[in-house]
Amino acid sequence: MANNINFGKIYDSTWWGVGVTSNTINWGKSYLDLAGGGDERFIITVKTDNAGTSATNKFTLPTTGTGYNYDITTSDGQVITGLTTGTTITFPTAGTYDIFISGSFPRCYFNDTGDKDKLVDIKNFGIYALGSTSQSGAFFGCSNMVISATDIGHFENVTIFNAAWVNCSSLTSFPLINTSSGTSFSFAWQGCSSLTSFPLINTSSGTGFVFAWNSCTSLTSFPLINTSSGTIFTNAWRNCSSLTSFPLLDISSGTNFAQTWQGCSSLTSFPANAFDTNIATNYTDSFSFTNLTTQSIDDILVSLVASGVSNGTFNQSGGQAPSATGQNAITTLLGRGWTITTTA
Repeated sequence: MANNINFGKIYDSTWWGVGVTSNTINWGKSYLDLAGGGDERFIITVKTDNAGTSATNKFTLPTTGTGYNYDITTSDGQVITGLTTGTTITFPTAGTYDIFISGSFPRCYFNDTGDKDKLVDIKNFGIYALGSTSQSGAFFGCSNMVISATDIGHFENVTIFNAAWVNCSSLTSFPLINTSSGTSFSFAWQGCSSLTSFPLINTSSGTGFVFAWNSCTSLTSFPLINTSSGTIFTNAWRNCSSLTSFPLLDISSGTNFAQTWQGCSSLTSFPANAFDTNIATNYTDSFSFTNLTTQSIDDILVSLVASGVSNGTFNQSGGQAPSATGQNAITTLLGRGWTITTTA
């Protein structure tokens, strides 16, 4: 039985013995997804005496735009209601506190400013991102933040993920959130230098991946995500220095691959046929400062020939030189007006 049911709050997973969801009853604010038992609140942990623009016993929750109508409770017992913009919470002393957010809260907006270093954990996404179409700059610069949440929030309508998690350098893993509507992922995870793996998120609608995973220096592998709609991949995996191999992604719509894998200094293996149907001409420094084997550089050059594209630019340095097979491909490409640089 529920311990406390009234017309303002629902606390238990059943109501008169019938499972319900927080969407079916709207008498007030529901803290639980009652059919599933999950907490619907956006829950974060902050450490107020970390560096920030507010005092050492305060935390400023930043917002941008409209669509906010939320309440806050805190682990020290505060209740703040009816908020429609960002707010500063004053705690009794400096320390670590949990903040529980219910209602409508579409987006944080740290954007590399304010109290970004005071956010140390996202413990539950809950209602976060519901109604949002952009997460641009949301957690940009939150270098002390981890994500211990096991739910996925409400990112299903978000189209813009630009710079959402730039320089979140304490993240060791990333949740499998719903990114199916995402069209732009530029800079999204740049500088997430502690990420050791990445989930198989849905990027089937994605067109822009500029600097998306740049300097994710701890990534040792990358999943076979759907990049078939991607057009711009400049610097996308630049300086992913722990990657040793790369999957056969569908990058056939790509128009620009300048510096895409530059600085992937451990990258020895690259798949054959990767560029067979590509239309791009710009591969400037795309494989500079890599460690490709002869087989891999041969496969890349042969694939560029297969694409049939003329007047392109391609650069590789580091690793091994092409074999006679690769040299024959270079001769063909030069005859089509390409500029080619490889390891000698």
